Amino acid sequence: MHEFTITWHLFNQILTAARQANARRVLRVKLLIGEHSSIVPESVKFYFDQLRAEPLIQHTELEFTRVPLRLRCPKCGQEFSELEEACSCNAGAEIIGGDELLIESIDIE
Repeated sequence: MHEFTITWHLFNQILTAARQANARRVLRVKLLIGEHSSIVPESVKFYFDQLRAEPLIQHTELEFTRVPLRLRCPKCGQEFSELEEACSCNAGAEIIGGDELLIESIDIE
């Protein structure tokens, strides 16, 4: 259910950007969604479709790009994508990518 709130915020950001650009309509929105985030693209699309009454976005296409998980050792700086690949520092790992949800671009007319 948290996807509804997230989608509502995305919807408002898209609408605000479109209005500021004096768009007639929004053609496509490209979203970056991290593999480690709890965001389900199908749910975002479902809720976005529920908000389509707004004329600016009635025909908007959503495009999702999954961003792979990226980790980094806080001690030596080595980057890896799985804990099994971690360095021998045994210092744990910090997430540096793959947990995001970002609007990459908005194509308007």
